[in-house]
Amino acid sequence: MAAATATTTAAVLPLPSLVDRSQATTEGKPRLTLAHLLHPRDWDLPEWNGPHVEDPERVAEKVDDLDYSVALLKRYRNSLRPIHRLTPDVLALVFLDLVEEEEYPLSSQYGAASWTYLAHVCYRWRAIALGCGALWSQISTRYPDAALACLERSLDAPLSFVVHARANSGNAKEVIDRVRPHMHRMRKLYVPWTLMHDENGNVSELISSLIEAPAPQLETFYVYRVRVEGGCFALPTVFGGHTPRLRVLKLSYSYPQLGRISFGNLRELFIRGKKRDLITMEVSHLMKILESCPALEVFVTVKARFVMTEPLEQEGEPLHQVRLDNLRRMDMSRCSASVVANLLSRLIVPNCQLSMNVWLERRSDFRFLFGVPDELCDEHPLRDIRKLHVSYRSSNGGVVIEGMTSAHPFQIVATIDQASNLGDMPTNSGPILLSIARTLDLGLLEEFTIAETSFYHPHVGFSKELWIQVLARMPLLRALHIRLQTITDSGFCRVIISALSTSDEVTGKLVCPLLETITLVEDRTWSSLQWYKFAKARKEHGHPLRRLSLCLPHYENVENMAETDLAELREVVETVDLDPPAMLRLEFPSTTW
Repeated sequence: MAAATATTTAAVLPLPSLVDRSQATTEGKPRLTLAHLLHPRDWDLPEWNGPHVEDPERVAEKVDDLDYSVALLKRYRNSLRPIHRLTPDVLALVFLDLVEEEEYPLSSQYGAASWTYLAHVCYRWRAIALGCGALWSQISTRYPDAALACLERSLDAPLSFVVHARANSGNAKEVIDRVRPHMHRMRKLYVPWTLMHDENGNVSELISSLIEAPAPQLETFYVYRVRVEGGCFALPTVFGGHTPRLRVLKLSYSYPQLGRISFGNLRELFIRGKKRDLITMEVSHLMKILESCPALEVFVTVKARFVMTEPLEQEGEPLHQVRLDNLRRMDMSRCSASVVANLLSRLIVPNCQLSMNVWLERRSDFRFLFGVPDELCDEHPLRDIRKLHVSYRSSNGGVVIEGMTSAHPFQIVATIDQASNLGDMPTNSGPILLSIARTLDLGLLEEFTIAETSFYHPHVGFSKELWIQVLARMPLLRALHIRLQTITDSGFCRVIISALSTSDEVTGKLVCPLLETITLVEDRTWSSLQWYKFAKARKEHGHPLRRLSLCLPHYENVENMAETDLAELREVVETVDLDPPAMLRLEFPSTTW
């Protein structure tokens, strides 16, 4: 069997002879063969284990050859392992997957080629790793030696290049100069904003050769933020203004301009300003940019505001609108409510998830604006709302309006500007809620939540008539959730229940005839007797409650619930419990990048 093994091995990898051919053909048995190597007891070496003598057959000189031969045999043995049944292209895909786990370009390890331990496992893995150019495509000036090695081994693979925030002519110039001839295969490029806009307002000489070079394969251009003093700026002309494959454009402390970069294939556009230096853009300019992005899917602005000092149409012209059928996410923050409402009235985005942070405004007719136009077209993303959650944050003068339409979630955070003369939130909360109900499409609403965070000033803007107007716009409402974290009723429970049990003077009908479930948490002003009267009145009108879930403070220390008055309450409500369900909040993608 040993001889057969030797034959098989020689067929796969040519091994050097372990002894001279003349020695193998001498009379008697050979002194040293592969078979004998496997059985040391058969070795016939001069003065074996004896004193030092001469080695006329130079067996000792063959040790290096033996080491090489053993290494080849080990390689052959490794090739028989089950893992080597995978073809080289499959193993390369596995390696690439491990590399993608460290793909975040601004991490400290990006470009360090920390995955190279894979090449130390065995000869085959090393050969596959060295021959796969895509494994070596992540380059950063943070690691200049690794960058130069990766650039050489990347072959013709698309490159991802990060210019580190501390790059200068001393530690990064060689790498950048070596990368410059490969800009034709650059796929992703990340540069700090400080190098795009130096003290003189120009592109730094360190990266000017990269920015001016053609980049026909570029898909991602990211100007990332660095905490350094300086103002926001308009993006200069980059890559000759021609980036036909650009899909992702992320700009920190800068904003785009038409003609300075290609928008035709853009999928994601991110614009970020500074806290003390907000980016200001004309709505007309923004509309032209969006119109140039027919394939846009994500549009996010942070610390950027939009103004309307220029007319968008001439007198008598129809409203100019832009259709973006592919837009699925739109985040805007720190904007005037009236400007955002005007912008949304000009955008046709039927499949979009909206997230906005606006400053509340009040019109001359005392109606509040919170970023949504008065009239919603049939394809507006806020049509057909099924769930609505209104949460007051009176401690900081804000209200969160979030919910779910038949297709997408939405979120609007409207805040009273401290510099305005609108007053505080408890005073305006009622009219704000009425403006919300009048503006949004609530005809198909099924679930409504009203909430207040920890705040100890009662709301004075509510009345029974106001709640009747609000609830009358929810004819299909089935579930009402009231969440309080205050020591007072705050104008919620008493007035809401009064409105729900008041008949219309003309028709004699109650609002929300399909209402089946009410849940309440932290109400310190109502008793089960008052709930009993309310539920009985609804039942007598033919609209009985199916579930009433209360978390009332006066039941907290009761050991035997049978001794309470809940039994009487169950006579008019199908299910009564003291464990209201937790309200699930909607999850939205983070705007941090």
